Amino acid sequence: MSDFLTSQGYDRGTSDKNLFIKRKEDDIILVQVSVDDIIFGSNNVELCETFVEIMKSEFEMSMMGELNYFLGLQVKQIKDGIFLSQAKYCKDLLRKFGMEVQINQHTLLN
Repeated sequence: MSDFLTSQGYDRGTSDKNLFIKRKEDDIILVQVSVDDIIFGSNNVELCETFVEIMKSEFEMSMMGELNYFLGLQVKQIKDGIFLSQAKYCKDLLRKFGMEVQINQHTLLN
């Protein structure tokens, strides 16, 4: 996949070799590959659509839709930006070790 992406004009990240970057004038698309998952985003919808087309032509893949959860991070996308959280991970850890905290008669794990 790395060879394919570089052949399509993507540059490999310098500190993260699983990050691929392609710039087209003022636009950019970022592609992060993690084992068998790929997340990508761009400031230009057309770059995303083109990426999906070339990937589907070369690899068997399915689109899972908007990113909500990736590598332990919850992802919330709204008009004002993208917010990352590990709240679910923290709650799961607290639950695992029986350390749920009661506040105002509500459990943080609601």
